[in-house]
Amino acid sequence: MFPSHKQKFISQIMTSKTPARKCEDVDQQALTYSEIKALCTGDERIKEKLMLENDVRELRVLAAEHRNTVFEMEDRVARFPEQEQRLTAILNDLHTDREALRKLPIDPERKLPVFKITIGETEYTDRKEAAKALEDAVLAIKYADTPVKVGSFQGFDLTVTVNSNMMGGGMSACLKGAASHTTKLIESFAHNLNRLEAALYNIDGRIERTQADLAKLRLDHEEAKKIVAEPFPQQEELDSKEERLKVLTDELNQAAIEAKKNAPKREKTCYFERAKMKRDAARLAKKPRTPKDQTKSRSKKQGIE
Repeated sequence: MFPSHKQKFISQIMTSKTPARKCEDVDQQALTYSEIKALCTGDERIKEKLMLENDVRELRVLAAEHRNTVFEMEDRVARFPEQEQRLTAILNDLHTDREALRKLPIDPERKLPVFKITIGETEYTDRKEAAKALEDAVLAIKYADTPVKVGSFQGFDLTVTVNSNMMGGGMSACLKGAASHTTKLIESFAHNLNRLEAALYNIDGRIERTQADLAKLRLDHEEAKKIVAEPFPQQEELDSKEERLKVLTDELNQAAIEAKKNAPKREKTCYFERAKMKRDAARLAKKPRTPKDQTKSRSKKQGIE
């Protein structure tokens, strides 16, 4: 491998660049053997070219990162209307459900709405009886991964889903009003009644979280619009250095061509002459002998005798 070719190959490995298929790929990425020799002659253009290559490479990386960020922000801007509409709708539904809960009679001892649940067609106010009825209804569910309505709780439709192993197993319940309020169920149905209450009565926390999500979404949207509108801040510098690098590369390539044209032809050394003589001798040794040559050989042997 010639030194210049070897250096190009090493440069491609060190920079994780796939082997170049075009001349210009190597011109701006490799410190060639001819450039190393030129550095020894003190050509300042080589030093400038190497510095420019490094600057351009770094600027291109920054430009690519900026483009990727802009693409990401453009997607965020495009999704914003739908996301804002969805969160706004959820927030409105939560406010509607909270107003419905505020109209329920309050148990003065527990400071919570008076307990009331309907399983099937039967309404329960006793928690122990309600837990047993809920357990029976859940155990009667025959199909997995399908929500089954088992009754209502505080006026919200109650459905239960028995999840298959493929869906992670376990059970979940959903209370549906204007919004959906979900919770996981456990083996203790007395505790599951507490979980149903928590899913509904913690509605203020859900409203606060949804409001925070909506505020963050709007803030991110404004920031995304600013980023999309801003060009790459170093684009002018990149364009200028790329143009200068192209000029330098063309000049150095032309100088290399002229130097090759004007270089004196190298004379063959005695080393090459000896190598040629050895090849000729080896070729003659392998040449098949004719009958005439064999007769001459026998005559020489008889004369000697």
